[in-house]
Amino acid sequence: MATFILVHGAWHGGWCWARVAPKLRAAGHIVHTPTMTGFGERSHLLSPDVGLETNVTDIMNVILWEELTDIILVGASYAGMVTTSVADRMPERIAALAYINAFIAADGVAQNDMLPDWRREMIEKELESDPDAWRMPPPAPDLIGVEDPEVAAWITDKMTIQSAKTFRDKATITGGVDAITNRTFIRATGYPNSTFDATLKTFQEHPDWRAEVLDTSHDAMITAADEVTAILEEIAAGLGG
Repeated sequence: MATFILVHGAWHGGWCWARVAPKLRAAGHIVHTPTMTGFGERSHLLSPDVGLETNVTDIMNVILWEELTDIILVGASYAGMVTTSVADRMPERIAALAYINAFIAADGVAQNDMLPDWRREMIEKELESDPDAWRMPPPAPDLIGVEDPEVAAWITDKMTIQSAKTFRDKATITGGVDAITNRTFIRATGYPNSTFDATLKTFQEHPDWRAEVLDTSHDAMITAADEVTAILEEIAAGLGG
């Protein structure tokens, strides 16, 4: 039995793990799917002040209040900024890190710094069109490779706006995360992104890390739930969970 914390990406919420979490629980694992401040059912807490640090604290508090250890910490997309920051501060609590098309935090670097030029420019234009210039509207599902109309409609209905501060805040990484050598990167190729391609190459070339490629959308936990679950179960098995 393993303990998972599954952390959603930008514009999403804990709801996006609805197809993965039950499968992991059915296999006997403990699974937490927290929704970070400003997203999903916590979207009423959104404000211009919600930033990366807010979301890092969200996940750290789940770990502290639930008294969790030996965690497999999974981050999707933006959540890679969050989970890497959490692991850097609490490496003794984390057994493994898994990333799904995730931006992996580096010291002094914001997520916006890692976006491909076309996506960063698109977001900045969207912000400029907002009178308050701090809200980031969610993208259309087809932008992230979701093709099924029913799935796209479900995702569209669930996604919420996000504070631009989360993308603009620079991470603080001190090196604590380096103690965690069990790392997996899942590249979902249905969303073209040079940053993720580069990260995949890094993981493929690292002798101790694992790289997986799935032919599916950016929301792999939704559009390839069985495959994502299988990879996560393999990580757990490797830990003896």
